[in-house]
Amino acid sequence: MHDLMKRLPHVLNFPPSSTRGEWWKDQVICGDSLPILRAIANESVHLAITSPPYNVGLEYDSHNDKMPYEDYLQWLTLFWKELYRVLVPGGRFALNIAPTSIKDFRPIHYHMTRDLVNLGFIMRTEILWYKQTMRRRTAWGSWKSPRNPHMVPSWEYVLVFSKGSWTLEGDKADADITSEEFIKYSDAFWKIQPETRSRQPFLKSLYPPRRGRKTPEETKNGHPAPFPEELIKRLIKFYSYRGNVILDPFGGTGTVAAVAQRYGRRFVHLDLSRKYCGIAAERMAAESSSPSERV
Repeated sequence: MHDLMKRLPHVLNFPPSSTRGEWWKDQVICGDSLPILRAIANESVHLAITSPPYNVGLEYDSHNDKMPYEDYLQWLTLFWKELYRVLVPGGRFALNIAPTSIKDFRPIHYHMTRDLVNLGFIMRTEILWYKQTMRRRTAWGSWKSPRNPHMVPSWEYVLVFSKGSWTLEGDKADADITSEEFIKYSDAFWKIQPETRSRQPFLKSLYPPRRGRKTPEETKNGHPAPFPEELIKRLIKFYSYRGNVILDPFGGTGTVAAVAQRYGRRFVHLDLSRKYCGIAAERMAAESSSPSERV
């Protein structure tokens, strides 16, 4: 068992000894996310935020990241069905996905939007997360020639959906977004640097450092593609109220859960990896020892 799991007994291994009441709230739950989602009550989550495995061969701790493309989409659809069920009326789903590789390009944002709309989701918007990550280039295609040049995306998408209604009911007093934040976040072009702390060594991640620059802080216990906290903060404050339940079914090392707790939301963190759950639990313990931010 991972050392962090030994030190943090409040990590909940699935199935738990009891599933009475709202057993999933404010929990780091370790196990296969699909049966865990199936055990969560209907209409109990206000906002889901996730980035599923990229399916480009990254070295996740407990996942094969190189599935056949159609199998990958069908596998994810099983999760999206459960997310639709557990969301409250008007609940939101923010899905972060990246453009696929250059040589085997697939319009994954179109395909996932199609699949989610077919399940009944309302598509609200798409956010362009501009990562400013034009690193060392090796895939120019036909250099200085129109024969077969390649484009390299420097962004990822955040696709935002609602269940059943555009409106999420709540107490206006529990809206904690400021006027300045609302104006800034409502511009759907978000310039946010990707996270470089507490991730796997860069050769196993999406964001290698530029030539001649120092390698960012990295750890063998990290995640290949962690969320930046600023991205999650914006989604949580823009799309939820204080006290709402925030779920990440592919929780990784716990960024969504940590930011949700910091801003006075309830969290539900799911992940198959015992290592990632241990790291997430340590983050939650650190958040619990600090006062929650109220804006």
